[in-house]
Amino acid sequence: MTDHFGNPLLEQRKLAAGEAFVLRDDQTVFEITGPDTKSWLHSLLTQNILNLKPGQSTEALLLTPQGHIEHQLKIIITETGAMLITAKIKLESILAWFRKMVFRSKVEIIEHPELLVVGGFFEHSAPSWIDGFSAEPVGSVRYAAERADFEYREYLVEAAPEDKAPAGLLAYSGLRISAGRPEITDIDDRSLPHEFDWLSSAVHLSKGCYRGQESVSKIHNLGHPPRRLVILNLEQGDVLAHQGDKVFYQDKEVGTVRAGALHYEAGSIALALVNRNTPYLDLLVQAGEGKTLATQEVLVPHDAGKAANLPRPAAFKLTGKK
Repeated sequence: MTDHFGNPLLEQRKLAAGEAFVLRDDQTVFEITGPDTKSWLHSLLTQNILNLKPGQSTEALLLTPQGHIEHQLKIIITETGAMLITAKIKLESILAWFRKMVFRSKVEIIEHPELLVVGGFFEHSAPSWIDGFSAEPVGSVRYAAERADFEYREYLVEAAPEDKAPAGLLAYSGLRISAGRPEITDIDDRSLPHEFDWLSSAVHLSKGCYRGQESVSKIHNLGHPPRRLVILNLEQGDVLAHQGDKVFYQDKEVGTVRAGALHYEAGSIALALVNRNTPYLDLLVQAGEGKTLATQEVLVPHDAGKAANLPRPAAFKLTGKK
């Protein structure tokens, strides 16, 4: 994977301005063809696939029976089926699962190692996946009160665009973290879609049965996700947080960093999962040998979920107690 080409922050500026592309060599492409493609994917994944037309795209998750996130899939509908983008490290396991689930469905799975995934904030003529994370939810719900614009796209190409400069994955990471955009690399073995506000772009709340649906519905309607996603702005700009770094409120451990990066304007930032009742106050990140103060930007509120028991409590005590 290419982290940078010499100056990650300059690359990030160009990427944000639409003057550069990021080669997503951490991802790969495969295709599903056949007359049952949409209905088959619809039955397995969290997203409503049935009504999509050729050229349209969406995002979906594959969950465990307990509702934990297992795979993230970016889907582009074609005339003959669908092109899917997934994390390269997850390819073998998702293909094994899909092949086990074919049964009598009229679908064929084809790998496309020759295709490149190129991301950016520009328009291109190649087949594209349009990130809907910052758009208004369709058939679902957003927990965040507001969300930063993140008009990111990924294109399937055989060669990188010649009219754009290259940017590394570090440049992309800073931009998506500053927008609160989660990726599959952020999860741990107990991650739920609700914790990342992933229902808004990847989960349709009124579609038919899929693996993990009972858990998704129960948490959204009757409970609360046990953790919530936040953006941390580290006070020391030269301290970079890494996945697994511990997060504290005063002397109490309340969560972990899931991704860290440098942003050309915001400085050192991170996505972290913290316990639901963590106060909306400054936190500490155990980055390196010491603890660094970090301001907290709330992405998923403490009262996310419990949709069947509205109205929600009007106030949240800063002690974190109910």
